[in-house]
Amino acid sequence: MQGTLNIKVRPLKLALLVDPGSVSQVRDAIQLASSLWGGMYFPIIPMYKRTPASWRSPSIKTPLAKDVVQGYLDAFDPDILVQFANEVPGYLIESQLKIVKPDYVWPTERNQPAEDPALGIGVLDVLGDIFKEEFKYKSRYQLKMLIPSLPRKLGLFWASVYGEYMPHLVKAIDSHFGEALEIERPLASPEAFEEMTGQNILFPRRISAWALETHNRLRFGREACIYFMDASAVEDVVDYWNLRATGRNVLPLPKQFLNQNSFTTAVYDFLATARRVWPHDPENFDTASFIRSRNTTMEEMSAFTKTLNFGVSQSPDVRSCHFVLQHWYPRIWDEWARSKDGGVTDHYGVGSETIDLTSTSNLNIRHRPLIPKFGKSLLYRSNGICVNEFDLRIYGADEYLAEVYPKAKGNKLINAISSIADLRGDSRIGRHGLVKVVSDSMSVPLEILAAETIFFAWLSDHGWTAELSSPGILAKQIYKRLSGVPLFLANRSILSLLEHMNGGSVNRNGTPTSGGKLGAERELSVGEVKSRLNGSKGVSFPYDNFVERGVFKLGWKTKCPHCQRSSWFDLSSLRETLECPKCLTSFAAAGNIEQSGNGWYYRTAGPFSVPNYADGAFSVLLTLDALSSRMFSFMSSTAVPSFIACSPGKPDLEADLAMFWRTSSYGEQKEGLLFGECKTYGSFETKDFKRMQYLGSSFPGSILVFSTLRTSLSKKEITALIKLAKAGRKHWKNDRPLNPILILTGNELLNSARPPYCWDESVRERLSNIHDLYTLSDATQQIYLNLPSWADDWIETRKKSHSRSTKII
Repeated sequence: MQGTLNIKVRPLKLALLVDPGSVSQVRDAIQLASSLWGGMYFPIIPMYKRTPASWRSPSIKTPLAKDVVQGYLDAFDPDILVQFANEVPGYLIESQLKIVKPDYVWPTERNQPAEDPALGIGVLDVLGDIFKEEFKYKSRYQLKMLIPSLPRKLGLFWASVYGEYMPHLVKAIDSHFGEALEIERPLASPEAFEEMTGQNILFPRRISAWALETHNRLRFGREACIYFMDASAVEDVVDYWNLRATGRNVLPLPKQFLNQNSFTTAVYDFLATARRVWPHDPENFDTASFIRSRNTTMEEMSAFTKTLNFGVSQSPDVRSCHFVLQHWYPRIWDEWARSKDGGVTDHYGVGSETIDLTSTSNLNIRHRPLIPKFGKSLLYRSNGICVNEFDLRIYGADEYLAEVYPKAKGNKLINAISSIADLRGDSRIGRHGLVKVVSDSMSVPLEILAAETIFFAWLSDHGWTAELSSPGILAKQIYKRLSGVPLFLANRSILSLLEHMNGGSVNRNGTPTSGGKLGAERELSVGEVKSRLNGSKGVSFPYDNFVERGVFKLGWKTKCPHCQRSSWFDLSSLRETLECPKCLTSFAAAGNIEQSGNGWYYRTAGPFSVPNYADGAFSVLLTLDALSSRMFSFMSSTAVPSFIACSPGKPDLEADLAMFWRTSSYGEQKEGLLFGECKTYGSFETKDFKRMQYLGSSFPGSILVFSTLRTSLSKKEITALIKLAKAGRKHWKNDRPLNPILILTGNELLNSARPPYCWDESVRERLSNIHDLYTLSDATQQIYLNLPSWADDWIETRKKSHSRSTKII
């Protein structure tokens, strides 16, 4: 087995829940965020009971308030919720996220606020590290430290720009670092904006982002934006804070200060910095976006941009070379629109750890938590210092292990991922996998779980009791014998050899002969087996690899002197006296061992001796292998072979395989669930289509896989699959179909090359952009079902819908 467990450290991320329009709660939330490491990226989430009128748009359906709140939580993926709001809705309590009050984060002891937080790493520890790195010795380009004094007028806006500390922290900072860091206290004002936001200046908000690295960057051209806002509107201030929390570089532009030279100069500098030439195409470049807030108008923003003078002709085309206008606020809460509008970045501390995994004999790993050097003073005095994230990659394990964890609210899954030492429930499933809150430096166990443990716990939370079926247990044993490399079987000659030895009637190319009946096991001489394995075209692994993995067992052929029938005895059963399995008469081994050839013969062993291609287990394993690793480089999975699940009052669930999957392509992470129906050389029947249709309706959004080792489908199968594919093409969400149909044949399963390189050249040229399971599903429907692409189909559907609505009018 080869594998790695990557561990990264990041700040504890808090989501700050406030009542909409509450100036005091929003300001308290900004103060708390400014006081903690990583606070610049803490979202402020208004607890809307009804979506505000300012969210209404003639072109986009107004979202429900509940969907907005849950969408924000899904986008920012917080570890803990901090309740500033008077009430918290029930659906948040059911979310399994810990909810605390602000005084839990900064507790009060003997009526004196603490200098160290109970959650996260406080500003004093961060300032201590800044002093050691930047101020202990004078550098040529010295940083400048500011804690601005905020005016009462538009104070909430200025707090969101610079951050703000709680009064007791201001006193503590003055006491510990006032002279050492040469902290200045200028008054925040429009005239001083440009000067106070220079690149070499640290103020509370920037201090909270100290020693953080950005991962999973925003989509190209979405990093920089100028937010045109109303500084007096609480809603706009919250949106400005959250826009910056996504990882964007945001310049606030209040309409109250459009005539201030300091802001105008800052706009010019910002646009010039954001205007970057594309290295592969010098005629194009990224530009910053002007984003309109909900409390301003497009006319106001457009009027200001027309006053900008870049020293060239002010035609619209020229202005567009320096910026673009965006009339909508990025839909962070909408799963479909989030990536289209840029997405949300991840921020990690400096340093990571990689643990190499070389054996499945011990899947219980003990590791010391990763903690930033400036957070170690909080050890044993905190309820949570930071967070460790775990990313598991496994290759060639002898059992299916869990690499992907589904987002879930159920107790069974939470219990499954919580280790024995994790008594406080500090583990959860985050956006990128397993997340653990660190509260001390003691080494902790981390168990790498079997895939079926995670998958069946998830099913249990959905009301299903599941277990591996007999074919699933058989596939699991074969997978173990092959050391987690089903690619050994990806050859028709090998499959033909195994089926022939198990009594099947097959051609040399591996396909069953028509009307062939199952016979008795057959033994082949060692020389013949070796010749067929080493001499077959396309066999990737030599004969020795199959022998080492126990695919065959060795023995002798004998001929009973009494009944004159030949028998085979494996090596372990050879004695001086043998008993004929046909007539049950004993006879001496000496003189009755067959001497033709070399005298040694093979039979298939263990799970490889099951006929009918191991009851279909071979095709299941080849399908899982192709989907898990061979087709996509950046693919992680939690896969289980054949299982059956039951639930009171419902038909049983049955599938030949299932998988949670996650892939990353072009900077965008996609994840999902799939179920599979596998055939070796048999045909898909009506019951198979009904079974898969039931799985699709039970789990909307799941991909339904039909795989066979044949290279083509029958007309009857194509007709049924077209019907199922068209029903599954219904537009669901995130530009995804309701239940995509993925078709895999021997062209993909028995080929070491991944799509599109395993297809004919003409197909390869037409369908070359295969980067995830969705594009693969779309391509295989075009190849095997002759259907148009999803995009063409959806466009045609919209045209028909528009035509019908026009006729009605």
